Amino acid sequence: MRPADDERRHSFEALYRATLPAVRSYARRRAAPDIAEDVVASTFLTAWRRCDEAVAGGLPWLYRTARFTLANHQRTERRQLRVAQRVVDTTETTTPDAMAETDERSLVLDAIQRLGEDDREILQLVYWEHLTVKAVAVVLECRPGTAAVRLHRARGRLRDALSGPPDPPPHPLPTTHISEVTS
Repeated sequence: MRPADDERRHSFEALYRATLPAVRSYARRRAAPDIAEDVVASTFLTAWRRCDEAVAGGLPWLYRTARFTLANHQRTERRQLRVAQRVVDTTETTTPDAMAETDERSLVLDAIQRLGEDDREILQLVYWEHLTVKAVAVVLECRPGTAAVRLHRARGRLRDALSGPPDPPPHPLPTTHISEVTS
């Protein structure tokens, strides 16, 4: 170590030993024990980084630094509480609507999944990608008139899928004939 670094370290250590109990008491009178320890650690970290100012300013400088550190912590805590309260308020006011929206969305997604691949593709291009019929025609490599007809038909099939019962399972259960039962 260079002599200047060694002198700096010794100055800081002397300041730390002399003022730690006072800074700790200051922080503990103003905050919970775990927060107070964070404030003390942060105060002395700042003191180490600005050693010359800290040594020259002594305990008042450390108190001021601890005060700023504590104020920053309290501002952060208030901000977090406000955010948490907004989340609670939002959840309380939108939960029923959000649940209904989720149910509705799941019904639509199920209906879309029951459509053919071509119908799904054109509906997704129009409604999810927000493409015009003309742009869809470019994507599907067809004329705009053809794309418009395909979209019209896909909308009709989606409407039917939403209003009708879901398709039966792909492998229906075997049915027993009446003659088999009576024999």
